[in-house]
Amino acid sequence: MASSKPCRNALPSSKKNWSAQVEVLLSTAPSPDLKPAGETLELLFSFSGAGTASRRSVDVRVFKGKAGRGISFLVKHRQASGDAVREIVIPAHANSVVSTLRNVVLGKDGARICFVEHILAAAALWGIENLVIEVDGTEIPLGDGSASFWLKLFEQSGVKRETPKPLYALKEPHVVAKADRQIIALPADKFSIAYLIDWQHPAIGKRWSFWQGDQPISQIADARTFSLKSEQDILGLSDNFVSLTDEGFSKPLRFEDEPVRHKLLDLFGDLTLLGINPLAIKAQFISIKGGHELDVQLVRGILKQGLTKLEG
Repeated sequence: MASSKPCRNALPSSKKNWSAQVEVLLSTAPSPDLKPAGETLELLFSFSGAGTASRRSVDVRVFKGKAGRGISFLVKHRQASGDAVREIVIPAHANSVVSTLRNVVLGKDGARICFVEHILAAAALWGIENLVIEVDGTEIPLGDGSASFWLKLFEQSGVKRETPKPLYALKEPHVVAKADRQIIALPADKFSIAYLIDWQHPAIGKRWSFWQGDQPISQIADARTFSLKSEQDILGLSDNFVSLTDEGFSKPLRFEDEPVRHKLLDLFGDLTLLGINPLAIKAQFISIKGGHELDVQLVRGILKQGLTKLEG
């Protein structure tokens, strides 16, 4: 779960006045190459959900992006009171990260978009490379705290799932660490992620989980976020998500190891900030008590190091 501070500047929505297309919005956005002038983007689906931090209804519209443009968020932003609302395009890339305080926050030109990791994970798991995600607010709704509802929306939109082919490999091992937490990236024959969770609570304790790209995506996509009930009570979210009490979990778990599987989901979502689908990388990622901060640090290190493009 996340602190509400990075998202507290949510603007009042103007969702009833949204255009049926994003042509005007994109033509005035700071990234003019997001789509060629005069081209209409195909709407895949719309979704409305409660904002975790803003506690406002947030509308999300997901459009099929232009090939080779990657994934970007289109966010409404007002610099100061009385200023006109601008449309800011924020690329889903590590260079856009402005905060990793218990969720990933992307930003550009003063605009912010929070809780991006689950929808990015869902898009990558479904094999989608190019999207424009238009958001009437400063956060992505968390739904039930998993990525499964985003996957259902992609499926219902008619987009067929594609499994990315291995296109990249690590040039050499890469390690990031902070105190007793670390993430190790190793060259491998195929993509996989592993996570060690270590909570001083009898319902969790110390546990490993592992997932590789050829396993069912539901094994990580269905895993919901969780946090202490005391934290959720402060935000008034105890009824929305899985919370951890002194006695155990507030809701039945979907998997015995659901908490650590959700950590895998977060790691996978953060790896999409490489700007390519993680499933296309022949590498093993091992996280020991890691989190968003180390995830992004690792991604930036890999980007600096570069990836090897595979032949064929």
